[in-house]
Amino acid sequence: MRTAGAFLGLALGLLLLGPFTEAGEAPSASIEIVASKRAFTPETLTLLQGEPVMLIIRNDDEDLHAFVPLLLLQHTNVQVSGNGAPEFNETGFVRVLIPPRGRTELRFTPKTTGVFPYICDLPGHNMRAQIVVK
Repeated sequence: MRTAGAFLGLALGLLLLGPFTEAGEAPSASIEIVASKRAFTPETLTLLQGEPVMLIIRNDDEDLHAFVPLLLLQHTNVQVSGNGAPEFNETGFVRVLIPPRGRTELRFTPKTTGVFPYICDLPGHNMRAQIVVK
């Protein structure tokens, strides 16, 4: 009985911690990016350094798209959910492939200020937008 109680406590703890960011805070902003007709909308979005955020990337097309944030998420803890296929390397999050009519959520806390382009790197897509971190 004691083991069952400990297991239940651990399970509840994990459920409560699941939606939080690296700093243990709930995202202060939820921002949606839409990939449609070979373009990202919005073309520019603004985040605040040190403020947890959830980016929702939605693919409204019948084609596969990629979300590739250049340099923004290097050495940053990124929690990925949804039906996209994320890719990581030694510096961290690299990109996520989002299936047609799919959706991916990225939770992270921006560490560095600046202007960071993001692209779809699939051949012929030529999709580009930017994230400004203040």
